[in-house]
Amino acid sequence: MSELVKTRAIVLRKIDYGDTSRIAQFFTEDYGKISAIIKGVRTGKSKSGLVIDTFNNVQILMYKKESREVQLVSEVELIKHYQNIGEDLERIAFANGIVELLSNLTVENENNHKLYLGSAKALGLINDPSRSAKLIFAKFLIFFIKEIGYEFQVHKCSICGKNIDEENAAALNYDSGIICSECCKDRLIHTEINKELFNLLFCLSDKKNDIQYEEGNLNKIIRILEKFLKYNIHEFKGLKSLEIV
Repeated sequence: MSELVKTRAIVLRKIDYGDTSRIAQFFTEDYGKISAIIKGVRTGKSKSGLVIDTFNNVQILMYKKESREVQLVSEVELIKHYQNIGEDLERIAFANGIVELLSNLTVENENNHKLYLGSAKALGLINDPSRSAKLIFAKFLIFFIKEIGYEFQVHKCSICGKNIDEENAAALNYDSGIICSECCKDRLIHTEINKELFNLLFCLSDKKNDIQYEEGNLNKIIRILEKFLKYNIHEFKGLKSLEIV
């Protein structure tokens, strides 16, 4: 039996289905990632068709059935449309990066309320013309890695447990995390971390808003974190969205 439920959701993907319907993938506040069909939205009488667009934050009313792979949505209401994202190529790329992570690296029907809220907040910040889309995405990427269970310590050596600062941070081991210069002698080094990169990674992890950085170092951090995900999640082949920036 289906249960009629209401939840907020981010639209990740959409495809037309049949003559009048659309199938969408959502990341919902209460049920995680789901796929759902919305019937009749491509008719002239339906207002929902315009609402079901990538990045939009919406409220959906759906008939949810545990045994059904594609749920049935009966109503869609717009909560937030991020107009500025679509007007800038870099903002599109990093917003698509968030969508790509949610779509490819989260599990169907696995609730993560915090990840929904963090994703909606990140999209809202990327939509703000006064903010750096790249910086927001880098902070989101660290948050996302934590929320899907692959968090690594930045403040302490993952091997010996000693406090790490810019003087003794040496490398990132993809199995263990950040390791100090002493522990590097006995561990495989995947990526060396210099003072500038460590300070930037520390600030990004510490949720600071006023971050001073060089563009090249921020690019390196994003690529390092992308490689970390590729190493730990073998089916993940990297973020196609970032190939254009």
